[in-house]
Amino acid sequence: MNFRNLCLLVVLCLAASCAKPQQPNVVLVIVDTLRSDHLPGYGYQRHATTPFLSELQDSGELQVLEGLLASSSWTKPSAATIFTGLPPAEHGVMRLVGPGSKLQHSDTLAQEFTDAGYATACVQSNFLLTRAMRSGYDQGFDAYFDAIGAKKDPHRGSTAAAVVATGQQWLRTLDEDQPWFLVLHFFDPHASFEDHDNVDWADEDYDGWVTGGVSTDDLREHEANCTAADIAELGAYYDEEILAVDNSLRDFIDALATWDNTVLLLTADHGEELGERGHIGHTQTLMTELVDVPLMVRVPEKYTGQWQLPPSTYGGYAMTQIYPALLNVCGIDFDSSRSLQAPDVLQSQVDFAPVRREHIEKYVQKRAIRRGALHMISDQRAGGVRMFDIKADPQMQSPLESTHPEFEGMLELLESRAWWQQR
Repeated sequence: MNFRNLCLLVVLCLAASCAKPQQPNVVLVIVDTLRSDHLPGYGYQRHATTPFLSELQDSGELQVLEGLLASSSWTKPSAATIFTGLPPAEHGVMRLVGPGSKLQHSDTLAQEFTDAGYATACVQSNFLLTRAMRSGYDQGFDAYFDAIGAKKDPHRGSTAAAVVATGQQWLRTLDEDQPWFLVLHFFDPHASFEDHDNVDWADEDYDGWVTGGVSTDDLREHEANCTAADIAELGAYYDEEILAVDNSLRDFIDALATWDNTVLLLTADHGEELGERGHIGHTQTLMTELVDVPLMVRVPEKYTGQWQLPPSTYGGYAMTQIYPALLNVCGIDFDSSRSLQAPDVLQSQVDFAPVRREHIEKYVQKRAIRRGALHMISDQRAGGVRMFDIKADPQMQSPLESTHPEFEGMLELLESRAWWQQR
């Protein structure tokens, strides 16, 4: 080897050793009002609501984790937890307007990715998270798109297809070697439930009040008197909306040239009541249909050694883990106050104060803890404490007696926790 070639080889070796290691892209999918018990990955059998996600799971590419407890039963507190890695008691968001309604922590997930050299964007479709609301959820993002449908009813957001199209358009603006972090927030399963031409899961013999696109006012009018047939019909339309999201996710990933280098995490901010307890929607309780949400993860094989998301000692996961887990798999340092480990006691809280006086019945103050199979709920406004065994009673239909040997210990744990308080 002559001297010139030797010098060239040395330069190439130095360049290779100094090259920045490749980092994965990250797509964080948040599906509004998606309860885990309507997904085949969690045992649902009535409808094939997620054929694409099921294909990824069956191939071994997608890991389905059980036991993620939502931080709250409505959007703003849970979204704030996902974006900050902090529980409501620390991030302080639990109100629609006024004090406690704005996300004021600057070290958001988006900001951490931006500071690490990632291009960052969010495409979201919930009217509560829009820039017009000035709630601070856009902090840290290079681009923040409010993909809201041009309809008078704010509960009718954009379609999943529109969210995906906006995300794809943003990705096309990036350089090929630019790592990116993208949040896709889908609103489709949120009431009201739209009808879809390409699927017909509604019962053709049903002759009640539930129809595709039924208004939120009609839902409120009928929610206290739902029959079994009404509940089944609501579930059918709800399932069609989940399928619409799954179809759009397939379109997004099929067209993604960098899929081999992309981490996917899918979750929900909370679930949805479909008339089972006299309510349609959310915010009213901390029961399983509102706080048990999906946690699905896909990590490319070359990054699996960096992936950590350990469950609680008693089983289950906390929303606070999403923030450090995504930064960790990308090799990005994060504040030690965010823990990769799930706490032994999982917490959920709702302190919802409606803006409109006619909705005063929706004012609720509830706290819940979960440790293993035991789930305890305290009603701070009406009084009363109930505890359930979610293994023996997964639908939370039969509260345990206060004489249960674990009742007093669970109550002490609940009362000793830090909770959001109105300041």
